[in-house]
Parts: sequence; C-alpha cells; structure tokens
Amino acid sequence: MVDKTLNVAMRVWEDLSRTEEERREYEIRLKQILDEQSKKWDRELLEQEMEEMKEQREEMKMEKEELKAENEEIKAEKEEIKEQRKTMKAEKEEAERKRLEAESALKESAKQTALKMLEQGISRTAILQVTGLTLQQFEVIQQELGNKNK
Repeated sequence: MVDKTLNVAMRVWEDLSRTEEERREYEIRLKQILDEQSKKWDRELLEQEMEEMKEQREEMKMEKEELKAENEEIKAEKEEIKEQRKTMKAEKEEAERKRLEAESALKESAKQTALKMLEQGISRTAILQVTGLTLQQFEVIQQELGNKNK
C-alpha cells in the first residue's frame, strides 16, 4: 500500500484482531528477529573493528620497519663519521710527524751550514743571518766544533 496512514491503520487493526496467543507468538518472533539483527550488527561491528585493528597493526609494522631502516642509516652514518675522524687523526699525526722531521732536518742543515761557515772563518753575524740560528744555538755549535778539534 502506498498510503502510509492506511498502512498504519491496517497494522493496528491486525494487532487488535489477534488473539493473546498470536500476540505472544508475534512478540516472541519479533524479539528473535530483533535479537538476530542485533547479533548481526554486533558481528559486523566487531569484524569492522578487527579489520581496523589489523590495518593499524600493519601501519605500526611499517612504521617500525621505517624506524629500523632510519636507525640503520644513522648507525652507518655514525660509523662513517667515526672512520673519517679516525682517518683525520691519523693524517694529522702523520702531518705532525713530517713537520717534526722537516724541522729537525732544517735544524740539522742549518747546523751543518753554520759548521762549514765557521770552518771557513765567516763571521758570527753573517752565519746567524744566513742560517737563522739563535745566538744560543750558534754558541752550542761553536762548543761542539771546539770539542771536535780537541
């Protein structure tokens, strides 16, 4: 029926014309149908919640894997920086060793030059200017030369 008012009136008339037994059976059946519908909705809701939880778990798993990958990258970068620092330290130590060797060689060269100049009778002032030796260093060389000649 299309007319809603007439449809409602027909239902009311049907309800009134039922016996007590029919009404009770109707209510029992109605309760069963409503209970089944409620169970169905509960089951669907539970399934939907389970699906959402599953999706959340998957998202968390992916995030965990991303964090793990980022952590590995950070570890690799730290290790690389550690190796670079180690290399830089070794290079610095090598440069310092070479500087000390060069300084020592320069001092020895200046000493040898001063000795040769002294042997040739060149003046102290000229020797100090040419070699860049200090007066104390020059005097030590003179003493060494004097000890050699004895």
